[in-house]
Amino acid sequence: MTTLHAAGGIAFDVSGAGESAVLLVHGLGGSKRAWPGVFQPLARTHRVVAMDLRGSGDSPLGGKPLSFEQLAADAVAVLDAASVDKAHVIGHSLGGVVTQQLLVDRPERVASAVLVSTSSKVGDKAAEGWMRLADVVEKRGLSDSPSSRTRAFAEGFADRHPELIDEIGRIAAASDRHGYAAQARIAARYDYTESLASVRTPCMIIQGLADRLTSPGGSVILSRAIRGSRLEMIEGVGHNAHIEMGQAFVDLVREQIGPGAADGTE
Repeated sequence: MTTLHAAGGIAFDVSGAGESAVLLVHGLGGSKRAWPGVFQPLARTHRVVAMDLRGSGDSPLGGKPLSFEQLAADAVAVLDAASVDKAHVIGHSLGGVVTQQLLVDRPERVASAVLVSTSSKVGDKAAEGWMRLADVVEKRGLSDSPSSRTRAFAEGFADRHPELIDEIGRIAAASDRHGYAAQARIAARYDYTESLASVRTPCMIIQGLADRLTSPGGSVILSRAIRGSRLEMIEGVGHNAHIEMGQAFVDLVREQIGPGAADGTE
């Protein structure tokens, strides 16, 4: 695995040498390291690029107001820096919204998309919650309480996998509070439902039915907005579906992106 930087200082890890590439775009409070059980298995058959969104991990927030347009442009800069013309893009939560922006703005750079635990729009009640969260985090920093660590997982998962909970908790705790707040504020205002009607890129939507952060109903609306998309509703899985599902998530993704190179490619 090699860590590189694209234009604007956007950090990304890259590994693998498959003929096709995968771009991983994390969610709020995540980083390029927030893909345990996904990055390395996919790197055996594909060239995998995992980026830090602006304001997360090793990517600076910068001085300009944050927007999904900016985050999508950063993703394109990462692909350019990694010498990738077109990638299968996997976006989790906030990263799923960035992926929608890419589908609308730069469809020629997206071979296919996997949208995980995300939605095409935000309702008024959810928007108010995002803005309150942004204010609290900016003033006090992120909470590291047991409840905040486990809320993004289905009930009972934390008891069975405490090591994973600790790993994701450490990544979230390392988040820059200003970057987190800026991302939370743009998460309060978006609606791609109509724009997605023009998308012809193959898309898969993965949604856990035990998700306590993103309503499964939002994924249904998203699937209806993208013509021909495939919707997978998974029983007993929470918001961090890509972590909770383990190998089953990788297997499902391979159905969308193809097998890639022979297993064992580094």
